[in-house]
Amino acid sequence: MNVSLRYTNDIPAAKDVLQNAFVKIFKNLHQFDPNRGTIDNWLTRIVINEALQYGRKQKRFPLKEIDVEASIHQDKMPTVLSMLQAEDLIKIVQSLPDIYRNVFFMYEIEGFKHRDIAEQLGITESSSRSQLTRAKVMLRALIEKQRKIELC
Repeated sequence: MNVSLRYTNDIPAAKDVLQNAFVKIFKNLHQFDPNRGTIDNWLTRIVINEALQYGRKQKRFPLKEIDVEASIHQDKMPTVLSMLQAEDLIKIVQSLPDIYRNVFFMYEIEGFKHRDIAEQLGITESSSRSQLTRAKVMLRALIEKQRKIELC
């Protein structure tokens, strides 16, 4: 459910995605090959694919430019990040636009390569890289903004 929720950012949609993923898993259980990876990786991959397919059907992954203050310095991140609670960080990441959030999760959390992300999302590798960069810049801005709010 956590994987599904990361990509849909909506509990009812996450439940639908998870249900579809389980149907696909049970129908294709005979295709699992333990020589190619663990069952956890296989299950996670299916849930991610279902979530991405759901997003495409809902047209939730538009590639649009978002103007983000890019002047936040990386050296501020560890200090600000260490002061945030885990729940705050999760909320901040969930607030990213779908395409940024998905590329961020796929690359940073799931460990996908840009080539695989591009293939899954129907974008180019360079677009995947730039979306990840924009996601990180936006995260920095959102974290800094959250920190300023907490200091007031």
